Amino acid sequence: MMEDHVARIICEHYNLRIYTALTVDLVRTITGQHKTSPAATLALGRAINATALLCAALKPDSAQSVTLRISGTGPIREIHVQADAKGNVRGYVSNPAVKPVVRNGAIDIPAIVGAGFLTVVKDLGLKEPYSSVIPLHTGEIARDCAYYLTESEQVPSAMIIGLALEIDGNVAGSGGILIQRFPDTPNTALDRVEANIAGMKTTLGESLRRNEDIVSVVSRLMDDQPLSLLGTTPLRAACRCDRQMIGEIIRGIDRGEIEEMLDKDHGIELRCTFCTKNYRFSEPEIYALLDG
Repeated sequence: MMEDHVARIICEHYNLRIYTALTVDLVRTITGQHKTSPAATLALGRAINATALLCAALKPDSAQSVTLRISGTGPIREIHVQADAKGNVRGYVSNPAVKPVVRNGAIDIPAIVGAGFLTVVKDLGLKEPYSSVIPLHTGEIARDCAYYLTESEQVPSAMIIGLALEIDGNVAGSGGILIQRFPDTPNTALDRVEANIAGMKTTLGESLRRNEDIVSVVSRLMDDQPLSLLGTTPLRAACRCDRQMIGEIIRGIDRGEIEEMLDKDHGIELRCTFCTKNYRFSEPEIYALLDG
């Protein structure tokens, strides 16, 4: 099995750019950190794939990053994923124990997401990050992200996300494909590819479960036209938290609240929402932070 990565591909015949993501270990790691239920695994895993595909369009190895946040009225409440151009990814869901809503024999992701908003923040190294918020149109993460790219970034796009679970809830296959047109790409090219997507006989998740090369899937969608691989970036679960960052968070807490916590526990322990790592600060360390 190939290591997790994103790839950048061109199909010159259709004048389309394609990004692919393989994320099985990445999704296993992040969902394992949060001990997610099968429903939460599917929702968070799809968001991880979508964010990985969005970050594949960033300048490779730069300090650029993408944040994807889905806030809905459904029981999962919020899904939050961040990724950077170096392949570091982290994420969480507000309700990792969410129970599945089953429709037609499958977990219904739109039902557990509900109505709400999709927020995408791109930090491209400019003065201010670019931020866009759109209403969720379907609750299907791939479709809503494709709609965001088409409407907010004016880049007509098609996105496929595949995530297959074993009976025990473990991730068996995970990945995604993002297809985008260039300004001079004829409309017929993306229309043709979207028709091929609609006619897929095997879902992407099932193909990845069977260890099929994702480039083979892309090739079929491109009617077996030649593809050019431009580059790849490895993906890994990595959090940006550290003791210094958590200390700065403590500095921002009202001193009266801090002293109440110290009177009760003689120290403060904070957990990173993304990676679940705990940071314990003793009473002397807290006062050194406040008075330093």
